[in-house]
Amino acid sequence: MDYYVPSVALSARMLKLLSRYKYRACSLTQISELTGANKTTCLRVLRTLEAEDLIKYDAQTKQYSLGQYLIPLGYRALQLNDSVSLATAELRSVASATGLTTVLIERLRDDHLIYIASEEPVGEVHISVSIGQQFPIIGAGFGRCFLAYDDESLWPRWIEQGLVEYTPHSITDSQLFVSTLREIRRTGYHVSHGGLMQGVSSVAAPIFGKQGKVEWVMACLATTSELQAERAESVARKLVNKTQALSEWNGYHTGESM
Repeated sequence: MDYYVPSVALSARMLKLLSRYKYRACSLTQISELTGANKTTCLRVLRTLEAEDLIKYDAQTKQYSLGQYLIPLGYRALQLNDSVSLATAELRSVASATGLTTVLIERLRDDHLIYIASEEPVGEVHISVSIGQQFPIIGAGFGRCFLAYDDESLWPRWIEQGLVEYTPHSITDSQLFVSTLREIRRTGYHVSHGGLMQGVSSVAAPIFGKQGKVEWVMACLATTSELQAERAESVARKLVNKTQALSEWNGYHTGESM
């Protein structure tokens, strides 16, 4: 039985589109083009979402953006999902222990990543992120913490599609790509320097669910100049201690993901 409802799917695509910083305010024409739906259908769906306070329309600019009701809705989603709520609550302790902005990252169905929560250290110069910001899984260093625990038969797909050179520090060599994923499996974390954005480094580690799947990745962000090898190792130890504890709280036991 087909449970697909086109209007609901279009609503979801619109909300996801407007959640991206690049498309945070769009005209009807832009939304129609970017979602692949005709203007009349888009307008009907947008007006319905606007009536439910999920979309906001600016009559002056003639642009649509996310509605105010999504703010409490997002908070409630975090509160009602025990695992996410628990992981989010632990971001502060990691940020405090490392002195670095700490983020929680989720993998979307289209293999983009999204920041779903962040915590910034008190009294420190730090990197700020935008919740809801999306980026390609193949470009971001912490994306490899998801890819490393996919079935190995899926790894060649990324190589065949092409390892994109976002910066001079991006991993574009297929052998290095595979060896990096194996190293993540061995150590349980990944340190990346400027692979997606020059000058920005990260230390990332996976959080597993009960079935051994990587549910989220927790990462600490820093400028490359402040994350030298010794500090990176110290941050990694603190981060892995926390992600392993969160995985265990989810019911995961070491070895289940392999």
